[in-house]
Amino acid sequence: MAAWPRSVSSPFTGEFAENISMPSTSNQHGQAVMPPQASTLLWRIFLGALAIRWGYDAALFAAMGREGLMGADSYGYLANAQAMAVEALNGTLRGWAWLGADLGVMPLYPWFIALNVAVFGSFAPLTTVMQQGLMDTCTCYLVFLIARTLHERIAIPAAVAAALNPTQIILSGLLYNDTLFVFFVALFLYAAISWLRGPSWRAALALGICLGLAALDRIVVVPWVPVIAVILLTTWGMIGRIRLHHVAQIAAAGAIAGLCIAPILMRNVTQYDAWSLTPQGGAHLALWVAPLVREAKDGMPWARGSAEIENAKVEKFGPAPTNPFANSRQYGEIGREELAKLGVGAIAKAWANGAAINLATPALIISPPIAQLPHTGFFATQGNSVFDKVTNFLFRSSSAAYAWALLLGITGVIVVRLVQVMGMVAILRERKAWPGAIVLALWAGFTLAANGPIASPKYRLPIEPVLCVLTGAGIWRLRSR
Repeated sequence: MAAWPRSVSSPFTGEFAENISMPSTSNQHGQAVMPPQASTLLWRIFLGALAIRWGYDAALFAAMGREGLMGADSYGYLANAQAMAVEALNGTLRGWAWLGADLGVMPLYPWFIALNVAVFGSFAPLTTVMQQGLMDTCTCYLVFLIARTLHERIAIPAAVAAALNPTQIILSGLLYNDTLFVFFVALFLYAAISWLRGPSWRAALALGICLGLAALDRIVVVPWVPVIAVILLTTWGMIGRIRLHHVAQIAAAGAIAGLCIAPILMRNVTQYDAWSLTPQGGAHLALWVAPLVREAKDGMPWARGSAEIENAKVEKFGPAPTNPFANSRQYGEIGREELAKLGVGAIAKAWANGAAINLATPALIISPPIAQLPHTGFFATQGNSVFDKVTNFLFRSSSAAYAWALLLGITGVIVVRLVQVMGMVAILRERKAWPGAIVLALWAGFTLAANGPIASPKYRLPIEPVLCVLTGAGIWRLRSR
């Protein structure tokens, strides 16, 4: 196997490296092992991460009851899972019904909640989020492993960054499918980087399984499957020599991911004559993306633009068809027509605005105690431009407590982003980390591109493992100075 290129100048070597505690050592077989003091520290970090998450969940449940664990979409998730659990216990859940009643939701998360409903009954929201806290603690460990593949010196601070990450903590305490998704994201990122370090069937099969499970939770990852295949083969071609079994391994990973989502596609083809995984795409394009692009171009508020497109659909097609996929196709046609009118410049501006807001918005504002304070939502906030809209949202909120929480959260985000920029510089100077860094960077770019102008901390969560790695590298770069 060709070795990764060595760095000629690294921020992780010399005096800086001497100041970093507890690097790994090798056993008699040449395998890397952690010294006892490092293992003890890791256990403390991850037990602390779990304690923070479970403490947060327990405090919200004690103070607010079930409402402290629920977001806007949580009620739909819970209702569908409760219906599925009842039918399963009664023996009436058969055929395609096992995939869930809501065609717009992939089945993995409803199964997860339904199992909690069947076992714990009315306490299912609490037990679900506590299990999510445990799963997110495992994500922290995966962040440690990913960081160690780039450079072992940044692994522990990256793990600490993940353990204390407000975005992970807050979202793991909400009845949302995002924590499950980011766990599988971290798994397939680690599998992909491991494959680059030494192509193997084990890493390729793990990659395919994790991609498939991630797709069963959220379909946004489906277009990433061919992208990651090209990335891995191209990157390996730069650092090694591509052979037939390398191509076979990546093809097998893609096939496994495809088999995971095949039942969803089969149901939609046989029941609705639709070669699509979800009927949400058209409405998302027409009622969210197009109005936000319109807002970026001429300042028309999202709510007004969405209402106009809804009226345009009714005028063109009449009443909505009973087939949800046919309805989605109608929305998609209207949405594409609107985007064609707005032009490439407006689309690019909307995507840039969305990426900036996604990266800058603090997770604190979606925590139920803050989110339930009286305020106008960002998308409903008025403004003649994005700057004007952001200013109104920040400084003209109907709740002073909400405004202060938002401003303090943004201040914290800015500080962390500066540390992450320093971490990015450190990693770029470490040439042997480049293959893994390419995978992480392209995943972050893909996620921001897929989100487009839709902005929320929950949509940023899939790139938090990447951001935590950058935070870890930035912390150690600061220590070197």
